[in-house]
Amino acid sequence: MADVHANLAALESVIEKAHPFEEIWALGDLVGYGPQPNEVVARLRSYKLRSIVGNHDLASIGKVDLSTFHPDARLACQWTAGELHEDGRRFLEELEGAALFDDVSVAHGSPRDPIWEYVSSLEVAVTNFGHFATQACLIGHTHVPRVYRWLGGILGPDAFSSSVPLSNSAIELGSDRLIINPGSVGQPRDGDPRAAYACYEPETRLISFHRVEYDVDATQIAIRQAGLPDRLAARLQYGT
Repeated sequence: MADVHANLAALESVIEKAHPFEEIWALGDLVGYGPQPNEVVARLRSYKLRSIVGNHDLASIGKVDLSTFHPDARLACQWTAGELHEDGRRFLEELEGAALFDDVSVAHGSPRDPIWEYVSSLEVAVTNFGHFATQACLIGHTHVPRVYRWLGGILGPDAFSSSVPLSNSAIELGSDRLIINPGSVGQPRDGDPRAAYACYEPETRLISFHRVEYDVDATQIAIRQAGLPDRLAARLQYGT
């Protein structure tokens, strides 16, 4: 799962639908934007968890310059910094921006630039295939589900493709190389307000994509009660 962004209601719905599972792979931005950073970090850590760090996580613990952030994101990170408990802060401080989970590469932004780069087009994806050695790399950051594919051993204009994975569909980690974004749990931006996530089955080498509804109203109320920018609440209703 990627980009939970302190949205506890969305996380709980994903956990409930995905269960049973062996462990959670979190692709960064556990906090930021949303109203429940401590609850989300604690809930994720209550399971067997492997996680990397995202730019909003780093901003919320004072590790990156907030001046480059959108004003709403900056305010949310500043608020999060004041809310985070010490154990959650230490947990985020210990995370890397990229890692290897079993035989799958993971990065928050991109293999080339794990913290900042957005893989939001096929052109950007093509340049990133040379920056990881495994069959597949899982990423987040854009909040949009996407699969970028490099046909095994082929070069040329037809060797690369991009597709939008449908909910309840699956792809196999076969001979092709893949960059896969499961979408965002806590703040989808593809016009679908449902939380997005994926499941990986190492035995079958299948990755399946899923969407699940959650209590958007509850998160919106919590955002407004926390005094966070109203736009962060409003956008959840539309998945933008």
